[in-house]
Amino acid sequence: MKKNALLLGLLFSCLLSLAQQVELDYQEKSLNSILIDLCERYELQYSLDDHYFSTFNVTVSQAFASPEEAFDFLLKDRPAAYKKLGSVYLFYEFHADPIPQSYVLSGGFYDHLSSESLPYTHLQINGTGLLSDQNGSFSFVGEDKQFHLQASYLGYFMLDTLVEAGAKHQFLMRPSNYQLQEVEVKGVKVVRSLQLGNKPGVLRLNHQVAQFLPGNGDNSVFNLLRLQPGILAAGEQSNDLVIWGSYEGQSQVLFDGFTLFGMKNFNDNISAVNPLMAKDIQVLKGAYGADQGGRVGGLVNITGVDGDRHRPHVKMSVNNMTLNGMLSVPVAQQAALTLAFRQTYYELYDSEQLTFRSGRSGNSRNISERTISPDYNFRDLNLKYSGITNNGDSYGISALLGEDRFSYSLDVESEQSQYDYEDHEHNKQFAVSGFFQKKWENGSRTKLSAAYSKLDKDVRTLRSIGRQSSGQGGQGRGSGTGGFDNVLNKNQTLWNAVAEAKVRLSHQKALAERHQLEWGAEWVFNPIQFQEDSFQVQLTNHQVEASRLNIYVQDAIAVTSGVDLKFGLRSNYSINLNKWYWQPRFSAGFALGKGFKLNLAAGRHNQFITRSSLVDGEGNYHYLWSVCDEEAVPVLEATHGVAGLSFHRNKLLVSLEAFRKNTDGLTRYVDQFAAPNLYEGESKIHGLDFFIKQEYKGHEAWISYTLSETLEHFDYFASTAFQRALHDQRHELKAALLLNFDPVHLSSSYVFGSGFPDPRLAVDGLSEQNYNRLDLAATYRWAAPAFSLEAGISILNVLNHSNLKYANFIVLPEEQDVSINLHAEAIPFTPTVFLNLSF
Repeated sequence: MKKNALLLGLLFSCLLSLAQQVELDYQEKSLNSILIDLCERYELQYSLDDHYFSTFNVTVSQAFASPEEAFDFLLKDRPAAYKKLGSVYLFYEFHADPIPQSYVLSGGFYDHLSSESLPYTHLQINGTGLLSDQNGSFSFVGEDKQFHLQASYLGYFMLDTLVEAGAKHQFLMRPSNYQLQEVEVKGVKVVRSLQLGNKPGVLRLNHQVAQFLPGNGDNSVFNLLRLQPGILAAGEQSNDLVIWGSYEGQSQVLFDGFTLFGMKNFNDNISAVNPLMAKDIQVLKGAYGADQGGRVGGLVNITGVDGDRHRPHVKMSVNNMTLNGMLSVPVAQQAALTLAFRQTYYELYDSEQLTFRSGRSGNSRNISERTISPDYNFRDLNLKYSGITNNGDSYGISALLGEDRFSYSLDVESEQSQYDYEDHEHNKQFAVSGFFQKKWENGSRTKLSAAYSKLDKDVRTLRSIGRQSSGQGGQGRGSGTGGFDNVLNKNQTLWNAVAEAKVRLSHQKALAERHQLEWGAEWVFNPIQFQEDSFQVQLTNHQVEASRLNIYVQDAIAVTSGVDLKFGLRSNYSINLNKWYWQPRFSAGFALGKGFKLNLAAGRHNQFITRSSLVDGEGNYHYLWSVCDEEAVPVLEATHGVAGLSFHRNKLLVSLEAFRKNTDGLTRYVDQFAAPNLYEGESKIHGLDFFIKQEYKGHEAWISYTLSETLEHFDYFASTAFQRALHDQRHELKAALLLNFDPVHLSSSYVFGSGFPDPRLAVDGLSEQNYNRLDLAATYRWAAPAFSLEAGISILNVLNHSNLKYANFIVLPEEQDVSINLHAEAIPFTPTVFLNLSF
């Protein structure tokens, strides 16, 4: 009985389901007719606008489970809807709010003549500001299909245009100083030497203007850098940049993505960066974004030229020190191969020219002065291949091979003693990098890059001191009675090699009209070797390495057209230490109107390799690379803060920037006590940069002033008070003047520094020796249809002020209470003649 009841129930349910099934079979029938027929067939009450629904024709042949499903199908994708009020179905006209559609504008900026990419181009798109990447690429998302784009780049005319949405735009910008044939252009050229005040702690330099500044053309990159606020010029640093009081090894120089660890390169004669290969210079003085890291000091990011993809191009530069040449050859249709080579064709200094200064009495012991001029030669080779695919993707490979040799010798004999001193230094730098950047249809960009660089530093020191013996009749040193007895005989060799390998993947995407997101991951590996020999007997052979994984994300939001915010987080996982390090970053910009802008930035920074200082028994400082192991050598950690106010209007730029850096984890090995030891320390750096620049009818002048203080404390100090660091300089004033009377260009630069507190630099009882240098230059440019020619003269240190080269002097022991100071003299009065040829 129960089974029969169950079967009857199932049969009733099936019949009910079949009874409710709705069959529609219409061919080009008006929608109002279908709805009326359907409602009447199933005895449904309805209300509709017969005229409105008659405008839609429908073809359908399908079964539905219920009338409601049939209604949903018939009204789908039409400006109509229905709802049930009680037992009545109400059909009515309905227009849904349109879904906002976003349009993508992306592309890149290039030189109109050579197709060189223009990195870090400043943009204004529909009133929103942004910056292109290192390859000149950008992406932007907006709600309008047409965009108003304004672009500016140092040394180029501004681009102002309307452009349709698209993902493969190539914007060509015209340089302001190129030569036109048979065309007269009237008006003032756009000559911009730098950008300052747009972002906190960020400085952009136009390398094209560097060729008109005084100085050897082989060092035009650093000639331009040294005149900027916050970058130490006094003391003429030879192998490192001091940016906002940073110590040796705390600031990083990148060229095409690989690290330049620095060679001797005597900064004001020839630098590690070939000026013919440099295109863009970006200086991040502190508190920079999460996309950059690895140092607790500043960062100089130099982008190399891509080469001329249209025609072969040759540049040659000759002066009384160096021969420099560059060749660029197009490959296929959208690629170029560039080769550059430099060689000193005679020794930059003559080791036989020694200047002996009269002795002077110090506070505690007699000091005899010796000023020497070292032997120095240099060569390097740059090779780069770069191009663009048909899809707008870009790629490139860049390589550098360089070496320099530095040496001096001193052989002096007096009635009481005889001594021989020799120092030899050989540096070899090798580096290579490559990248591929993909541009997607939605405007986002993905970049894969890899780089490797290595510096080998080999230093040999020979010391031989003989003192007059008390006997009679001897001849020569070490001859016994009546001669010289050896009191010091030293032959030491130090070899230090540091390398960096890294692979990086980054992605940038425009999320909305005022919203840019970037994230990336990077693997970094640093092997370091140190070896010490004495009389060819190995004393130390130390090999260490460090590797880490870097992950970062940063979000840039333009709240309004005058308020920009950037939030970033960088995380380092040290593989050898098995520890995470978190580095939050933040920056903000506020346009205050009438040309004023306020910038703020703060962040935490870590460094996992360090250039530790070593102090020998005579107080000389040496520097060696080592790995931070959190035991003997802690990981460097710094907190940066920057606040700046700038004014830019009517070609007048005024900038005031306050900075602060606190760094923990400094290390110093001191060999002046009974038990030599490695000590930890910390530093406190704060200061103020002031900069003012005025442009007028193609001429420009600027003044830069830095007031700063760098204090340090190490465990071996007698008190807990902080002391001035050896490179601390309270005041530095710099000025430059460039006059453009095309084809004649005149320029001058001046640097004043108040001096360093190092007691070894004391002169005539003064605790500090100030620095003064005035340079002048004149250049004539002549353009012909087939080539262009530049000739000029540059005079360095016109007033021949006696300056000392910081960190390039040594105290040598002669006797127990007498020593000799050897100073590598800074640039004296030096005229330089040069000739540049381009075709």
